[in-house]
Amino acid sequence: MADWKEVPGGVTAPKGYKAAGITAGLKPSGLPDLALIVSDVEAIAAGVFTTSVVRAACVD
Repeated sequence: MADWKEVPGGVTAPKGYKAAGITAGLKPSGLPDLALIVSDVEAIAAGVFTTSVVRAACVD
Protein backbone atom coordinates (compact mmCIF):
# COMPACT_ATOMS: atom_id res chain seq x y z
CA MET A 1 0.00 0.00 0.00
CA ALA A 2 1.20 3.52 -0.79
CA ASP A 3 2.43 5.75 2.00
CA TRP A 4 0.52 9.03 1.45
CA LYS A 5 1.56 12.40 2.86
CA GLU A 6 -0.72 15.42 2.93
CA VAL A 7 0.94 18.51 1.49
CA PRO A 8 0.22 21.66 3.51
CA GLY A 9 -1.62 24.02 1.18
CA GLY A 10 -2.77 21.18 -1.08
CA VAL A 11 -2.13 20.82 -4.79
CA THR A 12 -1.65 24.58 -5.18
CA ALA A 13 1.10 24.76 -2.55
CA PRO A 14 3.88 25.00 -5.19
CA LYS A 15 4.24 28.52 -6.61
CA GLY A 16 2.60 28.93 -10.01
CA TYR A 17 -0.14 26.29 -9.73
CA LYS A 18 -3.88 26.88 -9.65
CA ALA A 19 -6.67 24.31 -9.28
CA ALA A 20 -10.44 24.10 -9.47
CA GLY A 21 -13.01 21.36 -9.00
CA ILE A 22 -16.64 21.11 -10.06
CA THR A 23 -19.55 18.72 -10.09
CA ALA A 24 -19.86 17.78 -13.76
CA GLY A 25 -22.40 15.01 -13.22
CA LEU A 26 -19.98 12.19 -14.05
CA LYS A 27 -20.85 10.37 -10.82
CA PRO A 28 -24.35 9.89 -9.42
CA SER A 29 -23.27 10.99 -5.92
CA GLY A 30 -23.54 14.68 -6.77
CA LEU A 31 -20.07 15.31 -5.32
CA PRO A 32 -17.30 17.16 -7.20
CA ASP A 33 -16.00 14.83 -9.90
CA LEU A 34 -13.91 16.91 -12.30
CA ALA A 35 -10.66 18.74 -11.53
CA LEU A 36 -8.47 21.15 -13.47
CA ILE A 37 -4.88 21.90 -12.49
CA VAL A 38 -3.06 24.72 -14.31
CA SER A 39 0.60 25.63 -14.24
CA ASP A 40 1.93 29.11 -15.04
CA VAL A 41 4.80 27.50 -16.94
CA GLU A 42 4.95 24.51 -19.30
CA ALA A 43 4.51 21.26 -17.39
CA ILE A 44 4.27 17.53 -18.12
CA ALA A 45 1.11 15.64 -17.17
CA ALA A 46 0.01 12.03 -17.35
CA GLY A 47 -3.25 10.15 -17.00
CA VAL A 48 -4.12 6.51 -16.48
CA PHE A 49 -7.39 5.19 -17.88
CA THR A 50 -9.03 1.77 -18.13
CA THR A 51 -11.54 0.12 -20.42
CA SER A 52 -11.98 -2.77 -18.01
CA VAL A 53 -15.56 -3.70 -17.13
CA VAL A 54 -14.38 -4.56 -13.60
CA ARG A 55 -13.59 -1.32 -11.79
CA ALA A 56 -12.65 -0.43 -8.24
CA ALA A 57 -15.23 1.40 -6.13
CA CYS A 58 -13.13 4.57 -6.27
CA VAL A 59 -13.63 4.68 -10.07
CA ASP A 60 -17.42 4.46 -9.89
